Order: sequence, then C-alpha cells, then structure tokens
Amino acid sequence: MRLIIVGAGVSGLASAYTINQKAPQIALHCLEKSRGLGGRAATRRREGAIFDHGAQFFRTIDPDQLTFLTQTLPHDQLINITKPVGVFDQYNQISAGDPAQNNAPKLVYRTGMNTLAKLLAPKNLTVSLQTRLHHVAKTPAGYACFDDQNNLITHGDALLFTPPAPQTIEVLQASQLDAAMIAHLCQGLAPANYRPCLSITMAFAGRIEQPFYALVNSDRQHPFSWVAFEHDKDSSRVPVGQTLVTIQLAPAASNEWWHADEPTLITELLPRLNQLLDYTFPTPTWVDRQGWKYALPNGKADHTILETYEQSDGLYFTGDALAGLGRIHLAMEHGIQIAQRIIAHQ
Repeated sequence: MRLIIVGAGVSGLASAYTINQKAPQIALHCLEKSRGLGGRAATRRREGAIFDHGAQFFRTIDPDQLTFLTQTLPHDQLINITKPVGVFDQYNQISAGDPAQNNAPKLVYRTGMNTLAKLLAPKNLTVSLQTRLHHVAKTPAGYACFDDQNNLITHGDALLFTPPAPQTIEVLQASQLDAAMIAHLCQGLAPANYRPCLSITMAFAGRIEQPFYALVNSDRQHPFSWVAFEHDKDSSRVPVGQTLVTIQLAPAASNEWWHADEPTLITELLPRLNQLLDYTFPTPTWVDRQGWKYALPNGKADHTILETYEQSDGLYFTGDALAGLGRIHLAMEHGIQIAQRIIAHQ
C-alpha cells in the first residue's frame, strides 16, 4: 500500500510515525507546500536568536502521550517552561493565570517547536517540500496527484488530508472525483472555518525580566491575543543582552494590519506593548512577521461524514479541523487515531 499524506503538520507526521512503527510495509509520501516540516509548529532563526512564530508550546494531560514525548521520542532538547502564563484584559489589567494550567508542563524544545516535527518524521518518509497539491484524480490503481500546471506529482492507493479545512475543500472541488462524494466531503469539512493570526516578533537591546513567561488576553477585546518572552523558554534562544517579544494579534487586528509595512507595525504595536507591560521599550533592532491565514478553527468538521469514505475509497482526514481546536497535543492524538484506522483498513 502507498499512502499520500497531504501536509507535513504535526497531525500528518504523527500519522506517519505511527504507521511506520506499526505497519512499515506501507509506503509513505508526504506533500508539503512550504519549505519545512511542522505546519504551525514553526521555528525561525535570525541574528543569533531562535523563536517560535506559530504554536508557542504544547501541554498534555494524557499520561501515555506525556510518556511518548518525554521518554519514547528523543528528549534531550525538551524543556518545561517554568514561569507562569498570566492574563490581561482590554484595559491592560494583568492578573495571575489559571493555577491548574500553570502547574501543568508547558513543553517546548530548546531548539524550537519544529523539532517535534523532525522527531516525528520517519527516516524513510518520502517528503516533497514546496509542492502544492492542486487536485487529485481517481485512477484504476488509486489516486494521481497533480500540481496547478496539471503535472503529475505522484500517485498512491490512499490519501490522508491534513491541511486546514478550507484548503482541503479547494483541492477536492478541483479534483476529478465523484461529484456527489466531493459535495458530501465538503459538507463535512465546512463547519471548520478559521480565524487568522498575524504573529510579530520584535528584538530589543537590553534584557527585560517579567514575572511571567507570557500573557494571554482573557476577554478577546484587546488587539493582542498573546505576548511572550522567548528568553524565558531558554536563555540560549536569545543573544546575551537582548529581549525577544512575540506578539500574536487577535483576528480583527490581524486583518487590519495584515498588509502593514514594518514601520507601520512598529508605530501601531510598540505603544500598545509599552502600555500593556508598563514599560518603555526602545525601537526594535529588527522585526519579523508571519501571517497565519488559517490559524485556529472556530468549529469542528463532521467526522461522521468524513469517515464514510475511509475504508471504501481510501480517503482520510486529520488535523485541527477534526480536533476542533488548534492544539498540538490534540493534533497528535487525532493523527495517531487516523493512522490506526489506516493500518486496520489496508
């Protein structure tokens, strides 16, 4: 059996890991439109700094998953963020965060969140990076995958879709498959619509210390949804004598400043950061931006519809759309569950 995995996010790689461990006879080929593995478990390196511009950390209360992360996978770079996460409201009032959540492990890799993706990817996984799937066609042998120039990318016996639901819908609607099946699958995916997030990282001269690692907006009435200090993950992430602040904007603010240039972002965001933290930051030495158009799902795809075509047609779906929340541990969990069904159906 040859399985084509569309997307190299955590859910797809968790599926690949599980299949490789339990059914290594299944050949795996992953198609990924970006330049690297991990999806929103993303890390950048710039001017001596390491920072996560997507998912900030992950936590789990599942003891089996915690054992997998802290014992089964290589874990020499895995660290627990010890400082707490506080909360703030629209009036910039900061208060303590949830004690139970702050006492739970906040796990991240010293080398960045994308380390998890690298650890999950089997060594024999065929990966085609910067390869955007445009449509698929049903063939007597299974499925053929094509790019937007109608060039054949690869073919397989079954497909596992992991992208955000709107992107998967686009592929399905362009595909040469049974029209009724496409309509039904799109109906199942449609409830999972997404909100955007513009992630801005600013580097400052001088080391700023705060009693918390990060702050999360509690009332959804502030232009910032998240503010975090990268050096509080691990001091080696940021050059000595520097501060790195990651600001993730709320959906409305993300849309407002999605196309803003760097000077505008500094003009608009720096005073708000100063007001929130009651501190006067200098002009940043550099600014990095990442727009996540499909950052977090608002709803959950209808799994009962999507599962209809698993065993009969070899079409499988996983990712945030099925988990219903943008959480690394939930994406992993669902990816493993789908892998187990694929193994059972082969």
